[in-house]
Amino acid sequence: MADLAAISGKLVETGVSYGAIPSLYRPRYDRILDADLNTSADEIVFVVMLPDGPRIYLQRYMVWHQVVNELIDDVAYTITYCPTTGTLMAYDASMGGLNLIFDVEGRLYDGNSVLIDRNSGSLWLQETGMAFEGPLMGRGLPTIPVFWTTWGAARSVFPQASVMAKPAGSRPYGRDPYGNYQRKGTYYDNDRLIYPVERLDRRFPRKTHMLCLEYENYLLAIDVAYVKEKGTVNFFVGPHALLAAHDPQLDVVRVFNRQIWAEPFLFVSRYGKLMDLKTRSVWDPATGKALEGNMKGAAMPEYFGGYSMWFAWYSINPETLTVPGPGEVPENLLSPDAPGHDSPAPGSAATPAATGLPPAP
Repeated sequence: MADLAAISGKLVETGVSYGAIPSLYRPRYDRILDADLNTSADEIVFVVMLPDGPRIYLQRYMVWHQVVNELIDDVAYTITYCPTTGTLMAYDASMGGLNLIFDVEGRLYDGNSVLIDRNSGSLWLQETGMAFEGPLMGRGLPTIPVFWTTWGAARSVFPQASVMAKPAGSRPYGRDPYGNYQRKGTYYDNDRLIYPVERLDRRFPRKTHMLCLEYENYLLAIDVAYVKEKGTVNFFVGPHALLAAHDPQLDVVRVFNRQIWAEPFLFVSRYGKLMDLKTRSVWDPATGKALEGNMKGAAMPEYFGGYSMWFAWYSINPETLTVPGPGEVPENLLSPDAPGHDSPAPGSAATPAATGLPPAP
């Protein structure tokens, strides 16, 4: 609690007052076909998996509003985006029957937006979903699945998704005041910081796009471009065996637990799919399910987080682990012909049925 209380004394004034960046409450939505008329395939969008299905939010709208408050079946959800840190997080905002509604407060901490809930007036860090001041201090919001991708990929994978419509008002929604994700040399990929941060780390360029999550009390930052280039990264977080895999259809990185049976499986990429080196079974990188081979019907659990630029995630979470990092499995252990990777014979004991591995739901 002492660490949380200290945040209030480190907030940075930006000249932006409470209410100057208007959050949205239950905005209108368009169909994919209608939104496609004025959206380019390479435009950045955010896909949020909500109980009634996926919804798509265009970055060009979110940069002007930063917070969208939703209510589905009397449960509140909050989609948040901080452009100065490239931080995208989505939360379940229902707390003990109280449906929280969030706004942008105006000040920043380590460059990251401070949110305020209308219900109690508590202040929250956008990046962590944790209240650091007010009646709800110390309370945290659980994350919900969110993906940072392009319009072309989202449109293809989720053709029936709802797309947040252009908000009413006169804001220049075709212009991003900070830069352009489709063009090099703007704020989004240079080294310039607008606001001060408490600490910096040189392991990655400051604006490196990271997939950020918490797993079994470990904090983790995964270099998205690194995983996309390699296709798969097998790694450990403490004693836990995880896999970061590129899903080429949605063009995102997904994280799975690769502990299957009593040992961690190792995976490689093969023609847009995954292959485990233990059984040579083929797996779907979009779902973590085995499609072919002795493991067919098995599934790896998936874990979700959000996104942030490296400088902001590290400054708030200096204890974070990283990919690439020391926990990564060396390349020389990922050859299909490496010792210990023999395929089990068909019908042998190394099958899901024989080992009691549950089939995918």
